[in-house]
Amino acid sequence: MGLDQRVIDEIAPQITFITSNCEIEALALVSQEGYVIAFSCLPQYKMDGDRFGGLSSAILMTARSAMNSLFGENINEIIVRGETGYFIVSNAGRFVLVGAGTIIQTMMKTVKVFRIAANKIREILSRV
Repeated sequence: MGLDQRVIDEIAPQITFITSNCEIEALALVSQEGYVIAFSCLPQYKMDGDRFGGLSSAILMTARSAMNSLFGENINEIIVRGETGYFIVSNAGRFVLVGAGTIIQTMMKTVKVFRIAANKIREILSRV
């Protein structure tokens, strides 16, 4: 499940791409089982990395089950939107990118950025 330094160095620019192009409060790289590989959030967000990973895992398992039952396929992304925030999970191969934001007006831009980064991370991980 772990990543060696070479892979981390290849993935790092994608994380920078996300943080440079999105207005999000929390970002994580999480295993498909919910183990947090990397987590960062703004101090005012008051979110623990393990809790964030656990929430991600619960949403991922529910969405995966629904997509498999309804369409016989895996998920590409999950978007959960409330009145004052949103949560995005993007499939990145062995891992998922997870982000949370509170600026609803930037949500679709964030979704597009996550799609690009997740595809590049998936490509990097496919070579490992």
